Amino acid sequence: MPPATTGPPGPDVHPPDGARARSLPATTTILATGVLAALALAVPAQAAPPAPCGGTPQITDARGDGHHANTDVTAAWLSEDAGRLQAVVQVAQGVWAPAHDDSDAAGFALLFRIGGADPIRYVRAEALRDGTLRYDHGTWTSAGGFASQGATTGSATSGPDGAVTIDVPAATGAVAGARVTGPFALTYDGITGAAAHWVDRAPGGTSPDTTETGADVLVGSCTPGAPGPGGDPGTPGGTAGPPATAAVALTAPSRITGERTVKLTGKATPGRAGVPVAVTVTPTRGRARTVTTTTRATGAWALRVRLAETSTVRADVEGVGSQTRTVTVRARVRITTVTRRSGRRVVVRGTVSPRLPGRVLLLPADDVRPVATARPATGRFTLRLRRPPQGRYQAVFLPSGERAERATSNTRTIR
Repeated sequence: MPPATTGPPGPDVHPPDGARARSLPATTTILATGVLAALALAVPAQAAPPAPCGGTPQITDARGDGHHANTDVTAAWLSEDAGRLQAVVQVAQGVWAPAHDDSDAAGFALLFRIGGADPIRYVRAEALRDGTLRYDHGTWTSAGGFASQGATTGSATSGPDGAVTIDVPAATGAVAGARVTGPFALTYDGITGAAAHWVDRAPGGTSPDTTETGADVLVGSCTPGAPGPGGDPGTPGGTAGPPATAAVALTAPSRITGERTVKLTGKATPGRAGVPVAVTVTPTRGRARTVTTTTRATGAWALRVRLAETSTVRADVEGVGSQTRTVTVRARVRITTVTRRSGRRVVVRGTVSPRLPGRVLLLPADDVRPVATARPATGRFTLRLRRPPQGRYQAVFLPSGERAERATSNTRTIR
């Protein structure tokens, strides 16, 4: 059993002085990888992890954003294939031992709420240095970390896209008919004192403080024959009325350039026509807004939204949410005119999209030092130069507040 509390989260830092939280040198890493692979052979493994509810993982995450392959989450989901609720955390490389040479354990946790209410609950596997796995469940807070409430069971598969499967006990509240909401996965490699060395958060970046979540699940909806009509999971025939929504999928572009109208699509399961869909769009800065539509007979739906900065989107159908999707906006900047005035003065004009606040820097094509700066207004900028050297120039747009990614313009010549 792990200790009752593992403490508040902390960054996974690798100081060069050989302090506790450090990464392995290249040679040591190669040797450790071989040792960890050998240790992983001792882990009892099933042929394959169980399939996700609805056939699609409730959580997907970018490959490579975690800085250790064996704790870099690529997907996570809930399953009822075994006739009971299980959580699965899939990683880039299933090696079930810590990567740090001074870490006692690496952790793999799926966290969630029941019905959207606190506390945040978790099920977790910890890979020990000897290659064995231990499993527990409990509650989690950003201030207090993991507080264990007992042991559970599980298994793992090794190798590329390996996964750990953890039995979700009824003590978590995830029983038939309950809604498991806002799931997300956290992994870490070692704990120093009271601080975990976080590696990955899925969906999202690497910090547990981000707010993206996976898709909600109605427990019992994956079991054959459930939920019955009326949304009564596990009751043959159920009650009168339509079944409750069990799962919601959402698809959105991951990246766009400039301000654009994007198409969002998705599906509610089981499929019914006319069910309201509410999509919340939350920009990096500013207020969230909600756009609505309804499902078709298959449960599919689609709508269009205008995005002017990096935003997250999440769909909700009858209280069941989809995975949060982030649409990253890359800015666009263009020099439109270069005008020479009397006295060798030059005026450079251009446009930016989206129409965000920020700075425009004018740089010689062969230098990183700006010769002029301006702040765009309503998507336009003007740069005034006195006796600039002849040559080729580019403009760089830096949107403020990380509301969009920076952009570099076309090249124009000043003669």
